[in-house]
Amino acid sequence: MRARIGVVIGLLFLGGPLSDLFKGSFGPGHLAALLFGTGLFIVAYAVLMPPSPWLTRRGPAAATLVLSAMPVIALALLAGGAPRSYAALFVYFAAAAGMMLPAPVASAVILLTAAGVGIGGAIEGVDGGSLAATALTVVAIGLMMTAFGRLARTNRELQATREELARLAVAEERLRIARDMHDLLGHNLSVISLKSELAHKLVHQEPERAVAELEDIQSVTRDALAGVREAVQGYRRLSLAHELEGAKTALRAAGIDLELGGSDVALPEDVDAVLAWAVREGATNVIRHSRAHHCAIRVDADGDSAAVSIEDDGKGAVGGQLGSGLNGLRERAQRLRGELEAGTRPGGGFRLRLSVPLAPA
Repeated sequence: MRARIGVVIGLLFLGGPLSDLFKGSFGPGHLAALLFGTGLFIVAYAVLMPPSPWLTRRGPAAATLVLSAMPVIALALLAGGAPRSYAALFVYFAAAAGMMLPAPVASAVILLTAAGVGIGGAIEGVDGGSLAATALTVVAIGLMMTAFGRLARTNRELQATREELARLAVAEERLRIARDMHDLLGHNLSVISLKSELAHKLVHQEPERAVAELEDIQSVTRDALAGVREAVQGYRRLSLAHELEGAKTALRAAGIDLELGGSDVALPEDVDAVLAWAVREGATNVIRHSRAHHCAIRVDADGDSAAVSIEDDGKGAVGGQLGSGLNGLRERAQRLRGELEAGTRPGGGFRLRLSVPLAPA
């Protein structure tokens, strides 16, 4: 709106040339033709400064065509007998060119326009002072609008970049929440399901053990709720030691023997967290899909990298596609320049290995 108001104010300076036009001795038809050409020029300028939605929808070629028509209309008016003050129309053309065209092209067009105004005025016998004033005005206004145009384009690009970054941030946050929900609930629901089945079997034979299993279900449920809240709020961070203990409990409840091995070393927080996610995802997959009797989890760390591997003696992978949980785990690893290997073992069963470099990039 402010740009449109500025355009209207700028067009008020055409009052002088229009006054000269009405003072001239033109016949009604001639005057009407000159007024029509003037109106056409004003419309072209108005739809370009800034480009109207109607013009924008027709693409850059339409705007270039309208811009090219402006000096043609101005020359036609001057050739048709319009007052010499109509040379001011080239100032408007220079302003539009500065706003619409890339800076190097706009500068060349403006300088050529000023030179053309000077040569035309000299041919018509315009005095040197008026001629110089008009040519300098063309250059000054044109270059000033070129700077404004470059600033406006930069602002539009920054706005577009800001909107794209906001869109990507929203998409990334949705992906993070979806990934966390899958990893958190998949594991906890698997444990709850297993312990519920066990409690159901024990409720008549060993009531005390059944009560203990039900208490574990309550504890896992509370942990799941807390984890969901933390994941939604972006505060969720797992601990490798905690997840190893959780895997031990869950695998035992599923009747799967667990062999733990490897080094017990302090790791950077982000590395510790991604290895913890690997243990959680791997243990959940062993429980839900493998039908395994034995599982081995090993954590290795040296000065260069840290890794966790999870192997089972189950039925191996079904099909060649990784599930959403393993894909999410791979994304977590890639954020730390890590790698995920997952697939059927040569001797049977499934193997998952996630390694992360410890040295900074």
